[in-house]
Amino acid sequence: MDKLEPGDEIKVMTATREFTYIVTGLKIVEPTDVSVMDPTERPTITLISCYPYLIDSQRIVIFGELQEG
Repeated sequence: MDKLEPGDEIKVMTATREFTYIVTGLKIVEPTDVSVMDPTERPTITLISCYPYLIDSQRIVIFGELQEG
């Protein structure tokens, strides 16, 4: 996930539909920082994973907005 950059696409596929999100940013946070999961006003995706690889002392958070159309 740390290879994603603003402007990159994230595609989510369900059985009936495909959603495309555009990465708007990323953030490195402490595991206790749950503010990254706060509600948003627009349709968004938030991906969270342990960071850095094999150390896992923090979390990487990727934010994206739903691409309309």
